[in-house]
Amino acid sequence: MSTRPASEAPDERLRAELRQALRTGPFSAALHLAIEASGRTLDEIQIWLAERDARVSVPTLSYWRRGRSRPERPGSLRAVHLLEQLLEVPDDSLMALLGPRRPRGRWIGHTPGSLDFGKLFDDSRPLDLLNVVGAPARGALSRIITEVTITVDGDRRTTSIHMRELVRANVDRVSRCGALYLADEQPRNPPTLGGVRYCRVGRVKMDRSVGLVAAELILDRVLDAGDRALVEWDWQFSPGMRMTNYEYRFSEPTREYILQVRFSPDAVPAQCHRYDRRTATSAEGNDRELWIGGSNTALLSESDVPAGIVGMRWEWPEIAG
Repeated sequence: MSTRPASEAPDERLRAELRQALRTGPFSAALHLAIEASGRTLDEIQIWLAERDARVSVPTLSYWRRGRSRPERPGSLRAVHLLEQLLEVPDDSLMALLGPRRPRGRWIGHTPGSLDFGKLFDDSRPLDLLNVVGAPARGALSRIITEVTITVDGDRRTTSIHMRELVRANVDRVSRCGALYLADEQPRNPPTLGGVRYCRVGRVKMDRSVGLVAAELILDRVLDAGDRALVEWDWQFSPGMRMTNYEYRFSEPTREYILQVRFSPDAVPAQCHRYDRRTATSAEGNDRELWIGGSNTALLSESDVPAGIVGMRWEWPEIAG
């Protein structure tokens, strides 16, 4: 195929839109912009693919770029890999936007021991917001290990919550996971997302009426069933937020849960307690006191955690005067 003259190169605005679409999707928009940026016609693309034994019709290519259908079959997915080469976009950048294969089995969304998401929040908005940002279908991805580290400053304010999770794909072609935070202490001032590692941030949506933040984290690689990935991110509070408890809501059983709260030496609480409850409206139970170590930290570590809510609460001594 002949090289096009420099005068026909796409402008920087189109390139910027393409870079954004490759980060946030959807697949159809990214493919459309990549084709536009290449300056190639669908007929040229179809011929180039056919020469490499990837037979995709022009109408099918048109459907993909308009969002009327998406690649599903192995031959179509091979064509997408070739398109990344032809259109000069990063490897797996288009594949990552496809997300998991559309569920075709009744088991998806019915993981043994799982709990309806609405019961964890007594509200449909958290799940709605996760769907908006493109989180995987229910049951497509499982959390195996969840580690949470909370930092509390000398003014008794939480400045950051560091999240570290080991996840496992239950279906092929999982390329993202969802992150959710409920700032019910200060709904109008939800945290921002930062400190992202081993993934990148996609779409982020907020509902300040209830203090919800939902984010799409795009994994470094596309996972097939059984593959695992590690992701890290921070919920950052500016200014710090006063909070006296933290709880994680598990929609399905989890192998390991670690919650550590690091207190400033000037803000060591009088006591910390562990608690749990089955749903958002259930009474708290299984209360036990947690030791505050010499490093001014409290640790909660549990294995084989069932679906439900597990948290830690801390209390400071009254300040005299």
